Amino acid sequence: MSSHADAPAAPDKYLVGYFVEDDEIVAATKASRQAGLPIYDCYTPFPVHGLEAAQGLPRSWMTYACFLLALTGFLSSMFLQSYTQAIETPMWSGWPLNVGGKPFWPLTAFVPVLFELAVLFAGVGTALTLLAFLRLYPGQKPKFTLPGTTDDRFAIVLDTGASGFDENKAREVFGRHGASEISWVAPNR
Repeated sequence: MSSHADAPAAPDKYLVGYFVEDDEIVAATKASRQAGLPIYDCYTPFPVHGLEAAQGLPRSWMTYACFLLALTGFLSSMFLQSYTQAIETPMWSGWPLNVGGKPFWPLTAFVPVLFELAVLFAGVGTALTLLAFLRLYPGQKPKFTLPGTTDDRFAIVLDTGASGFDENKAREVFGRHGASEISWVAPNR
């Protein structure tokens, strides 16, 4: 049985390489992984195609969560419309309307609401699921303050406390791939 005291402490500083082009950070991330450097995370001002693969991250499970949420919205809509239109129960008599000879269970008329509720559940549910999974609650402080990474700079943060970290090798890899700056950053406490 292990305790939190057995876990290695977070390092006091992290080595950060800053880049100005998206293709530079992808190449530097691939090279860092090939050199055995422990990548903590990459920060970018916009999504960069291929960066997840360069980091070696597995495929996200959020697509499955989104599908299940959309299916929940679809089935909820189908139940609500069917229950109010065609199902007779002792508690509820439904509201079957015979308008112009339409059937009592007009499935084609349900399609817009089925689609809209599926999209609503998928969109809102996926956003809330992502925020909860990442623990991005109100008042949450960021782990790092990396100037410019939300504007026009890209950053690779290396975990100095992990095995395989070598500052000289990291500086060489970052310099070879066009790092505009290499610096030490302390995490926010």
